[in-house]
Amino acid sequence: SPSNTGTLTLGTSGGTQTYNGGLTTTSVGSTVTLNGTIATSNDAVVFGAVTLGSAVTIDTNASSNAADITIAAITGGSNNLTLTTGDNISGADITASGAIASLGNLTLADVGGTATFSANVAAAALSADSTVANITFTGGTNTFSAASTLANDGTLTFGDATGDSFTFNGGLTETTTGTVTLASTINSSNDAISFGAVTLGANTTINTNATNTTGDLTLGVVTGGNNTLTLSTGDG
Repeated sequence: SPSNTGTLTLGTSGGTQTYNGGLTTTSVGSTVTLNGTIATSNDAVVFGAVTLGSAVTIDTNASSNAADITIAAITGGSNNLTLTTGDNISGADITASGAIASLGNLTLADVGGTATFSANVAAAALSADSTVANITFTGGTNTFSAASTLANDGTLTFGDATGDSFTFNGGLTETTTGTVTLASTINSSNDAISFGAVTLGANTTINTNATNTTGDLTLGVVTGGNNTLTLSTGDG
């Protein structure tokens, strides 16, 4: 794994680099820039802070729980990021511990473990299909600027405190199979928000800030846990 004191650039736009045995860049002294596909064969990758120089896919091709993805802060440059470990490989996790800024689309695919985002996230669309197990966002301020769709087959958590906020400009459609826990304020700007059954982990507000009839709010069964739920579309 590299430990140079200067910058490090990995990959080219549209290209693929494979690191059998894994990859760690946390000892690099300056900016780490990622491009194209960064892959392993069931080996962990560990990044510190990174900058995306083009659309990036990180894929560990997990066949066991050894093939985690760990990444700190991400500066997106409006580029798309796809994160994947392995479908149905329990324990092959994604851990993003730093703030994610100026990202294009954030796509989760083939994640058998849990994808955890513990700091602020700013991206375009957020998407995950049924090849993804569990997803957790606990950063204080999270903003998505395009229509987002979540259909993962495990759990989904938005927030871990009432003060956490999520804004889905473009709207949100959630059809997660497992338990969906809300503990936050969830907004859109006149865009529809649709949840199935949810459990409240803290006092929660959902507001579509409607200015016309497109700002609908759809919600399934709510398990409150003695928490307060505030629902709002638009005055008038």
